[in-house]
Amino acid sequence: MNLSQLFSQFGFSSKMTMDITLFLVVIFFSFIFGMLIGRYKLITILINIYVAMAVMGAVSTKILPDYSYRLLLFFAIIISLTILSKKMFELPISTGGKGFFLRVFVMSFLEIMLMLSVVFEIIPKKIAFNYISSNSYGYFTDGNFVLFWTIIPLIFLFAINKKISR
Repeated sequence: MNLSQLFSQFGFSSKMTMDITLFLVVIFFSFIFGMLIGRYKLITILINIYVAMAVMGAVSTKILPDYSYRLLLFFAIIISLTILSKKMFELPISTGGKGFFLRVFVMSFLEIMLMLSVVFEIIPKKIAFNYISSNSYGYFTDGNFVLFWTIIPLIFLFAINKKISR
């Protein structure tokens, strides 16, 4: 039995079950991502996501008209920079203070949301709607939300570093 069928048995609409399923999957992958990457690579990957976003903004759709090639390039840039920048950007999330695991989880959650925002901007709507509802799609691709997902990881980094350094 899949999650959509389970939630629909509780009376949720199909859009709501897609939203709940997406939320649970993002939470799960955020936890796994944070634990696998670790505190040393989270900031490195965030920087690499921003670099990949900048490159993707410069690459025209005439050069890479197919969305699958654009997605491949986006993730190839992130992975390549992460592998090549072993010590260049290795800034750990501090272990000092309470809530270390919460800081790692929130940072990985924000990175996953930022990557999903970029992915859903690249993927055509028709294909994206096979995976998420139109409401969720708006949370990732609407102009204000794109700005939010782009800026909030930086604000979070500033907030946790300021709080810990006191």
